[in-house]
Amino acid sequence: MELTGEHKIPAGRKVVWEALHDPEILKECIRGCETLEMSDPHTLLAKVQAKVGPVKAMFDATVSI
Repeated sequence: MELTGEHKIPAGRKVVWEALHDPEILKECIRGCETLEMSDPHTLLAKVQAKVGPVKAMFDATVSI
């Protein structure tokens, strides 16, 4: 699955850049995210729970910045 999109954030570039590299902030932005850890400066490893109707599943995901 690939999620893409574009959002305008009413903040300065430095603030947004720092938030994109803060795992705790990103974790709050990813629905169902249970863990998020930096793997390298541009990659994070996540565990995300997704629910579709009565079915729940846990996925390992890679987040690239």
